[in-house]
Amino acid sequence: MVMWSPYISGRLEDVWPDPLTFDPHRYDTVDADHKKLMDIAWTPFGRGPRRCIGFALAQMEVTLIVARMAQRLDLELVDRTTPKPYGLIVNRPTGGVPVRPTSTSTGSDR
Repeated sequence: MVMWSPYISGRLEDVWPDPLTFDPHRYDTVDADHKKLMDIAWTPFGRGPRRCIGFALAQMEVTLIVARMAQRLDLELVDRTTPKPYGLIVNRPTGGVPVRPTSTSTGSDR
């Protein structure tokens, strides 16, 4: 039996510089060889013939949703304690991540 763990592959120091730190800018200056390695390690929709049929739609939807929310909301962490991960195939924080949203919109752009 072969099993894959997103929890482990997301923490490989050979793939992710400082893997336990949230840093979206780590992708800004990645060379082509390292990008290939990152693409292999990051597999939220599977790989090969068993790849999720809806992966392209899911990627597009999450990009649009996050962009629209970022235009309209500021999120403030309610609790700065790092939550423990939970899950088997898809990891998520135990108990979620409590945030306090505040509107950035003036009402004219809704």
